[in-house]
Amino acid sequence: MTKTLRADIFKYGISFIAISGLILLVSAPFITPVKARAAEVIQTWWPTPGVSVSGVQPFKALVPGLDVSQYEMFWQVDGGSWNWMNSDYRDYPHKEASVDLSGWTWRGTGPYVVNFIARKNGVVIATYPVTIYVNGGTAPSPSAIVTTQRPVATDTTNPLAGFRFYVNPNSPAAAQAREWRYSNPTWSSMMQTLAAEPASAWFGNWNANLTQDVRNYVSGAQAASQVPVLVAYAIPQRDCGGYSSGGSNNPAAYASWIDALASGIGNGKAVIILEPDALAQITCLSSADQSTRLSLLGNAVTTLKKNPGTKVYIDAGHSNWIDPSVMANRLIKANISAADGFVVNVSNFMSTQDEISYGTSLGGKLNNKHFVVDTSRNGKGSDGSWCNPWGRAIGNRPTTATNNALIDAFLWIKVPGESDGPCNGGPSAGVWWPSYALGLVQNSSYITAL
Repeated sequence: MTKTLRADIFKYGISFIAISGLILLVSAPFITPVKARAAEVIQTWWPTPGVSVSGVQPFKALVPGLDVSQYEMFWQVDGGSWNWMNSDYRDYPHKEASVDLSGWTWRGTGPYVVNFIARKNGVVIATYPVTIYVNGGTAPSPSAIVTTQRPVATDTTNPLAGFRFYVNPNSPAAAQAREWRYSNPTWSSMMQTLAAEPASAWFGNWNANLTQDVRNYVSGAQAASQVPVLVAYAIPQRDCGGYSSGGSNNPAAYASWIDALASGIGNGKAVIILEPDALAQITCLSSADQSTRLSLLGNAVTTLKKNPGTKVYIDAGHSNWIDPSVMANRLIKANISAADGFVVNVSNFMSTQDEISYGTSLGGKLNNKHFVVDTSRNGKGSDGSWCNPWGRAIGNRPTTATNNALIDAFLWIKVPGESDGPCNGGPSAGVWWPSYALGLVQNSSYITAL
């Protein structure tokens, strides 16, 4: 199942595993993955890694899963004294301290390492360092991330023919590569393996101004002469109450949300992955709500396809979930005929070959409808677990040159390195998890190229 929620105020948060005051990522990366109890982690709200700040700033962080009254938190800069952070219940319970940066001059404009420290019952339970810059200082240029353009399809039957997908220079992987450039060049190089590849951007009800957020992302892609891949993830009753529950409050709100998404794209080119899990999980809904969901998906396809440059692929689960005949019937009711195709394996780990077989069987029941495959984490196939399984690897790199007439592209739809949820030592769903991201690279065949 897909379990991806880009949490509203923490979607840029980064978490490290720490035990007894030692950062696990530093002391023993991936040698013995944490599989027993989940270690505590810290999520930072502000500042974010690499940010340039000045004046008085609110430092904000928390330990997910613990009430803020259950632990203490401190911040320190460059290994200096610990500074108390108060409990703050505004917006969302967290720890916060007001910090005057005007006197931070001993390292010029930076970098400065701000370390967040969580302590419970006198014992340090987690730490997390964030590198920042002050008074106009900036991190190394994103241009240091070198991208490799792959062959693109020229087959005119492929609606994505000629597309070069957007490589976001400000992706979590790119920011992490810059963060580690000097402190750990080896890890930085590994992270560049992820940063150099195009991945999708997820949009949902956490976007306060969806149209502007989408427009900004699409504009960035256009400036790079590339095409963005956007995931629409706001269907009402999303994820059936699971880790990624939420979505639009009602059908009318969802219709307005889709209108806002389409408005943000405008007349530019974009690839839309429409509502992961919405069809695969539909049986958790009442009969009336199932009919409503199918109608909402169908109308979403119609709205988004008003722009000829928007290519729409409806999520169809994966090879170990829904029978192709059952899924084909659901896709037909969701207006697959008006879409460009369907997508398989979103946020899952099934092998590319398994998904080709499943997609081919499914497409055969839909007049040979085309499809795309999420290969972001399927380099070693599945071990049967969907939530942060250890030992997985990145799969086929994104490309439209798939050597298969029915497969329009291999895409990295799930962002490699973002957590599936609070399991196997992971942070909340959708939160960037550097140690897991590195593991995906270390376990892949691409490591030989570093």
